[in-house]
Amino acid sequence: MQRTDLCPARRKLLVPAVGYSGAFALIPPPTPRGLELKGLRDELPRARAALDLLKDLSSRFPNPDLITRTADRREAVRSSQIEGTNSGVNDLLTYEATGSDEGLPPDVLVTLNYVRALEYGLQKVRQSGVPALTCNLIKELHAHLMDGVDYNGTPGEFRKRQNWIGGGNIYNARFVPPPPGNVQACMDNLELLLRYSAAEEDQMVLSVVIRMAIAHAQFETIHPFIDGNGRVGRILLPLMLAAEGYPPVYLAGYLKDNQREYYDALAGVQLREKWSEWVKFFAIGVEAAVQESIKTTIELENILKKWTGLVAGLGLRSHSVLYKFPELMIGTPVLTAHHAKDALGISFPAASAALAALEKMGILVQPVKHQRNRTFVAKEVIDVLNRPTGG
Repeated sequence: MQRTDLCPARRKLLVPAVGYSGAFALIPPPTPRGLELKGLRDELPRARAALDLLKDLSSRFPNPDLITRTADRREAVRSSQIEGTNSGVNDLLTYEATGSDEGLPPDVLVTLNYVRALEYGLQKVRQSGVPALTCNLIKELHAHLMDGVDYNGTPGEFRKRQNWIGGGNIYNARFVPPPPGNVQACMDNLELLLRYSAAEEDQMVLSVVIRMAIAHAQFETIHPFIDGNGRVGRILLPLMLAAEGYPPVYLAGYLKDNQREYYDALAGVQLREKWSEWVKFFAIGVEAAVQESIKTTIELENILKKWTGLVAGLGLRSHSVLYKFPELMIGTPVLTAHHAKDALGISFPAASAALAALEKMGILVQPVKHQRNRTFVAKEVIDVLNRPTGG
């Protein structure tokens, strides 16, 4: 990070980087509670309207929690892949179903940890709302994310040494966040925005979309952990929405598909305070993510209706366990007999027989025959989850 890379206002915020002679770090200004945005047209109103539409539609869908479960896992895969992981949706679901990483990418646990962190955070904000969005929650998210994986620090604790973004060393870095001694104060200030409520003296109320954009950029500028900052920063986005009663909206697909623009827009804020460009990019992403969420939800609901009709057409007795499987497969599209037994509270023979029947009907397939812990895959659901963003 060179002084010439920074705008004059940000140059004034440079301080010596602790432990690196001749290198500088940047202490960001307080988290904005208002922005003068130029060059935006209708991006923000469109994003807000999209969120309101999704909120209305989600109340009408009969199985929103099932859809959310699969969406959580797709988000975990996409957000982790931004950081260079290789595990796909099918890998993650297989690992969850079998408890074994045999034959799977070695980073599948990293992706599963993302799911656990996301689900933990959603539970917290749904219980307590906006007040749950604290530095302590952020640390807890990080602890879940780094549980059981190689991490050169203390999971769930803000960093105690200098880090940097990009470049092979601090002198060639794209950006150098604040020294470790300044991290807590910066995060405490960010927490004020996360727990935002409009004050009487505020001339304008910050919409949730603007707050999400500010919070994500400021979090990535502070970079409070040695590793995992990008993932924690992206987890915060659906949590901010859920805290205010919106369905979680997942942006990782949009950010991954536009990764270069994503990083450049963030750097524009970090180095030159180009908030307008970042907020515009972010608002477009929110609208795109909502559109994808609605399309995915409709497709999965249609699959569920089709499966329910196929099972009903078998003329089974009303208490047949097979009737329970369509909803289970939407939320858990990779199954084993043991997994189905535990999820539905049925016997192992009943679960095995049902899975065999669904395979015979063409609803489930076995990727590998005759394995000890056989997995059954609802390929239609996996295909929807693997579809490229906007595809």
